[in-house]
Amino acid sequence: MAALAVGVLASCTSTSGSATGPVTVTEGSAPEQEKPPTQVPTTQLGLEVVSDPDRAEVWVDGNFEGLTPYIVTDITQGWHQLLLRKVGYRDVSTWIQYTSNYMMYQTSLVRITGFLQIDVSPPNAVVTVGDSVVSPGLHELPVGSFSVSVRAFGYTDFNENVTITEKVVTPVSVTLTPTPFAFGDFSLLRTRVDPDNPGVLGMVEARFTVTGPGTGKIEVHDSQGTIVFSKTLPEFATWRQSFTWDVRNDSGRPLGDGSYRMELSGQGKDGGSSQQEAELTVDRTLKIAPRAVWSGSSGLLYVPVAEVLPPYEFEASALGAAYLQGATYQAPLSMGMRVGIGSRLEIDATGAIIAVSADIPFAVGAAIRWGFLAPTGEYGIAAAVEAKASFQYDPSPTSGNVLLTDLFTDATGIHLALPAQLVLGPVSILGTIGLTTSLWAPYGTTTPGALAWLYLRGGVLADLGSVTTGVSAALRTQPFSAGFLSAPSGFPLQLGVEAHWLVPETRILVSGMAAGVFDSAGSYAFMGGGGLGFLY
Repeated sequence: MAALAVGVLASCTSTSGSATGPVTVTEGSAPEQEKPPTQVPTTQLGLEVVSDPDRAEVWVDGNFEGLTPYIVTDITQGWHQLLLRKVGYRDVSTWIQYTSNYMMYQTSLVRITGFLQIDVSPPNAVVTVGDSVVSPGLHELPVGSFSVSVRAFGYTDFNENVTITEKVVTPVSVTLTPTPFAFGDFSLLRTRVDPDNPGVLGMVEARFTVTGPGTGKIEVHDSQGTIVFSKTLPEFATWRQSFTWDVRNDSGRPLGDGSYRMELSGQGKDGGSSQQEAELTVDRTLKIAPRAVWSGSSGLLYVPVAEVLPPYEFEASALGAAYLQGATYQAPLSMGMRVGIGSRLEIDATGAIIAVSADIPFAVGAAIRWGFLAPTGEYGIAAAVEAKASFQYDPSPTSGNVLLTDLFTDATGIHLALPAQLVLGPVSILGTIGLTTSLWAPYGTTTPGALAWLYLRGGVLADLGSVTTGVSAALRTQPFSAGFLSAPSGFPLQLGVEAHWLVPETRILVSGMAAGVFDSAGSYAFMGGGGLGFLY
C-alpha cells in the first residue's frame, strides 16, 4: 500500500510546492534557496495554505474551503488532494499527507501569459496598454482583455480593446490619421476678477486644448470692441494649454472696471484655423486676501473684518502657537475654512485644539457674516452683521466638560457682532462690538447659569500686495451680572500681531504670529507660532 500511495503522489502532482509539518519552504517554477524556518503559533491547528499571490481558491478533496492565506481546520490525518485556483494563473494540483496538528503548504502561482506586438506610426506616438505607458514592440502580458490607446499630437486618437491569449502573439498595427487644427474647452478660471488682489488671485487664468501644432494669439476687447490687450502665444507642442494675464493693457496700465471679451485665435501647420472667445468682468469690489480665523471668524487674530469673500471663493488655513506661563505649557492650534456663498454672505467654520500634557481640549464653531455696506472705491466704510456659535470641550473629569479658558476669545456660547471697517486704500481700521450669551463664564464656575458679556475688538490691517500684516486686540468684559464695568480684577486683554505671505505664482499662504494674554497686572503670558493656508 505504501508503494501504491507513492506512485499516486508522483503521478498526480502538477506543480512544485511543499507540505511538511510543522514548517515548509516555498518553491516556484525554478529552485529557490531555503528560507529560514517560520515560527509556528502553538494555537494554530490544521493545514495552513499560503500562495504568492494570495486570494487563490483552496479546494481540498473537491470541496471549496476559502481564499489564501487560509487554515483548513476540519481536516483528518491521511492523504488529501489539494487544488489552488486563481484566474490568470495555472492551477496547482497536488497530494499532501496530513500527519500532525499543524502543517503549512506554500507555493508560488505561475501566471498564464501571452504576447502583444505593437507597431505604430508616427514613431513618437504615446502607447498606453491598460494603465501603463509602453514603447512599441513585443510585450508579454497576462491573458485577458486590455485597452490599447495610441495618441500623438496632431493626430486622431486610436482606442481599441485587445484580448491576450496564452502563448499567442496578438499583433496591433496602428497608423494614426492627422486631425484638423482646432481649439477646444476654452474657459476662464475666474470670469470676474479684481486686479488689486495679490498674486494669481488678481489675474485672469485661461485654459484651452488644441489638437495639433500651430500658433495662437490672445486679444482682449473692451465693451466698445476696441482691442486693449494682445499677445502672441508660444508655438503649440501639446494638447493642454494655459495663459495667465495680469489685467493690464498693452501699455502696462491696469484696466478699469467693466465688461471685456477675450478672443483666442490660431493657425495650424496644416493650414487650418480656429477661434473661440470668453466673457469676463473686471470688478474691484471682489476682495480676496489672507485672513486668520483664530477667533472663530475671518479677519485678524482678535478682530473680524467687515468684508466677505466673493461667491465660490474659499480659504483653508491652520495657525498654531506655543504658550508658556511659568511652568504651564500649552500649544493652541486653530484650523478654519471660509467660503463665499453669495454676493454678500460668507460662512466660516473652525476647529481647534489646545495641546497640553494631560487631556487635550478641543473647540468647534461656525459663523455667518452678511456684509450690508461696502466701499465703492479704494476708500470708504464697510459694515456687516455676524452670528456665531462656539463650543469648547474639556475632557478632564473635573472640568464639567466645558473649557473655561479663553485663548481664542471665542468662548462657548452664541455670539452676535457688528464688524466695521474703515478702508483707506491698502490700510483698514477695524472695530467690532459683540455680545455673547452663554451658560458658562470664561475662567468662572462650571455651574451652569444664564450669562452675557461683551467682546470689544479693534485693529489695523494692511494689505501690501502678496504680504498682509496686522495688529489686533480683544477686551472681554465681565458678565453683566458681575458688574462688567467695575470688575476688580480688570478686563482681560489679548493683543496679537501677524503676517501672511502669499507665495509668488501659487495659492499657498505662509503665516507667522505672536500674541500676549493679559488677565491682570500680575498675570500675563505670551505665545508665538505660524501656519500654512490655501486661497482659491
